Amino acid sequence: MNSEFAGRSREACVVKLKSYPLSVGILAGQWISLAHYLRQLEDLNSPLLHLDLMDGHFCPQFTVGPWAVGQLPQAFLKDVHLMVADQWTTAQACVQAGAHCITLQAEGDIHLHHTLRWLGQQTVPVTGGEMPVIRGISLCPATPLEVLIPILNEVEVIQLLAVNPGYGSKVSAADLHDRLARLLALLGDRRAEKLIAVDGSLTREQVPPLIAQGIDRVISGSALFKDDRLAENVRGWRAMFDGHGQKAS
Repeated sequence: MNSEFAGRSREACVVKLKSYPLSVGILAGQWISLAHYLRQLEDLNSPLLHLDLMDGHFCPQFTVGPWAVGQLPQAFLKDVHLMVADQWTTAQACVQAGAHCITLQAEGDIHLHHTLRWLGQQTVPVTGGEMPVIRGISLCPATPLEVLIPILNEVEVIQLLAVNPGYGSKVSAADLHDRLARLLALLGDRRAEKLIAVDGSLTREQVPPLIAQGIDRVISGSALFKDDRLAENVRGWRAMFDGHGQKAS
């Protein structure tokens, strides 16, 4: 499913990624049923698989390491979010494992710029060739948006967290919309070249207002696997983007 990214420039990949507005938090399902989930997502042409890598240090939870990235088929786009203490080492391992998109935490370490610059020089295999690694930056709810300014040239994806990672306390809808409005104002003319995502236990009812405000992507896990209706839920969530003029391929 990722062959359409082969040989594209970084800018062209970002444009194409905007046509896939839903990144499926695959770890919210049961790993034993992974093959079943992947068949459903392949039938839906929904190639983005989101993995949260937590090491028990950046936040209390421990999930999986880079090894899990390598267990997923190359035909899917592996969208990896690092919530770890050692982002540099983990990012290198994720590239080696075939991650196509790697999102770092802005709060992760003082060597953030170095890691982003290195990622900007990497490519990763896709069906029929290679594509550049797409770089993301994720911000906890209390992190000032201004931390983006020194690294804006080094990221393609900006991800706002709607929860405090590892603790589950959620941002109010009003505060999330205000934060998004301030992000759009900060980006100004550069908004078109960035992909804006929101992650963090969103309900279906919360999504349409965020789409209307201008986000490009939602990351969701448990909500999509709810009641063991992955295919039905994916269709429903993507339809919300379709209704606002987005193309959900």
